[in-house]
Amino acid sequence: MEKSSVPIREDKFRLTQSDPVISTSADTSAGQWFDIWTYQVPNGTALILKPENTFSAYLYALALAECVNTCKIKIEKRDSTGSDVLHVLGPALYLTVKEFQDVNLMANLAVPASGVVVSERELLVISVWAAAADVGLDVSESYFEMRISKIRKALAG
Repeated sequence: MEKSSVPIREDKFRLTQSDPVISTSADTSAGQWFDIWTYQVPNGTALILKPENTFSAYLYALALAECVNTCKIKIEKRDSTGSDVLHVLGPALYLTVKEFQDVNLMANLAVPASGVVVSERELLVISVWAAAADVGLDVSESYFEMRISKIRKALAG
């Protein structure tokens, strides 16, 4: 019996806080890391993270309107159980990820030249370390954009 090959399609993908994240948190205390957005890759797809991919974020702190520059941010790839972790950005100062307009100033992902695959059911987690002045991060007023690629099986015709 001959196996049919299903074509794989790679598309540019813009992941934001508007995508169906599985959890968000606004509970920040000074001097601790908190997961603020967790995105689980849907079945039938995978994400491709490359060094040229960019990440931008705006973090709103209730007391200040914007996090101070001592606030830190990181992005991790985690397996579905959360026990295996790979850093794909940071930890970095918030100042380095604030740019949304100038592509030359945007933060690039810290992944090998060969890229990193985030497979179905695996997690991309954005975490923040809050300085004392940043306590009370308001996730509903915060946002991010990660410009990456998504692969999926194309419909066989």
